[in-house]
Amino acid sequence: MKNYIVLSLIFFLIIGCKENKNTSQDMNHTTGKEIGYDAVFIDINGDHIDSTIDPNVTQEARVLPNLNLTKADDFWPGKSKFFLRGLGVLNIPEDGDYFFRLTSAGKVKLQLNNVDLVVHEEMHEKGMKEGKRLLPKGPAVFDYGYYPGDKVPFLMLEWSRDGKSYEVISDEFYENTRVVEVDAWSGATEVSKDNSGLNTLTEAEKASGWKLLFDGKTTKGWHTYNKPGTIGSRWVVENGSLKFEGYEKYFTYYVAGRVFYHANIDKLAEGGLDIVTDDSYENFELVLEWKISKDGNSGLFYTVQEIETYKEGWNSSPEMQILDDQGQKDGLIRGHRSADLYDLIPSTERRTKPHGEWNKVKIVKNRGKIEHWMNGALVLQYDTNSSTWQNRIANSKFASYIENYGKPGPGKIGLQDHDDTVWFRNIKIKLLED
Repeated sequence: MKNYIVLSLIFFLIIGCKENKNTSQDMNHTTGKEIGYDAVFIDINGDHIDSTIDPNVTQEARVLPNLNLTKADDFWPGKSKFFLRGLGVLNIPEDGDYFFRLTSAGKVKLQLNNVDLVVHEEMHEKGMKEGKRLLPKGPAVFDYGYYPGDKVPFLMLEWSRDGKSYEVISDEFYENTRVVEVDAWSGATEVSKDNSGLNTLTEAEKASGWKLLFDGKTTKGWHTYNKPGTIGSRWVVENGSLKFEGYEKYFTYYVAGRVFYHANIDKLAEGGLDIVTDDSYENFELVLEWKISKDGNSGLFYTVQEIETYKEGWNSSPEMQILDDQGQKDGLIRGHRSADLYDLIPSTERRTKPHGEWNKVKIVKNRGKIEHWMNGALVLQYDTNSSTWQNRIANSKFASYIENYGKPGPGKIGLQDHDDTVWFRNIKIKLLED
């Protein structure tokens, strides 16, 4: 769901190289602060790109004032056939529809809040592509990958409110990514301090109807999405936790302190893919503990429908986001942080421990009314029976799945394979009376 797909095969090969960083900064000499957004230029060092790993690749990190790179010196002076990755923030002045027009040469992919806005996959002379997004007032995170190849490099981003009269976006709407960085939370999580009592039920819990969904020893009760009776080899039990082992990323680099990587993965062949419970549930209270690896990303689903034409849990189920808010690119995006209803509703407060530390969550689902709890606090709620909910889905990236998305149930609980290592434990559910 949240994978960042590189533009084309040539991008795969460009970034599959050894890293050598050099850094320069653009400064506002009045305030002494960095301005603009961060970009990394990767030199591919050659006219012919194949599967050979180039040990001489270099990187240079820069702070750029805007996305309008119309002169040779705006890019990487003295370099050609490079790859450019940028990450920054547009400050949206008011709620509403925005039309964007990107003029470019070469190949380019531009995302806004982690959703494709403009994609130009074919090598081309200078040409335009347009995109439209419904955006709330406030910061919107953009990132892009650009490869000019042997074309004269050119990028220019314009916007419009009516889709007719376009203008170049003024520098005042570009902000440094620090304006939306997320601090780690330091409160108490009430999680187990050792392995005693893990993955068990107290007599009181048994009496009130709680059921374990993970016994702490096996993967019994879980299977790969759409593949009953099987589970990928990367889902293992380790020290009383249900662990997804993650994949090797053979090239990792950072833009604005946020991780980007390449990992051309066949998830089925590699023993991955989302897993879901064997049983389905309609009205319930679900609790569990999770921790995420550095820069990691994962998710928790709770209305999963196994439909043959769907490939992953997010196609039918809302997702409680699991994230290293400080290291992952999505940590910059409201609605993409830990405990958020992914890409739909942001949490009301941040209550997430840093990567490598346990967090305790609860989801209550009762007759279509949903609550997300994070480390002891209610952080968001919504009603899938409401017209507001239907409008959210219709105007979201999930619109094509609206027929089955977030239905009252019954549905399955799901854990996400999002490439990164993640751990779960103390997974318990209690059915609520009809």
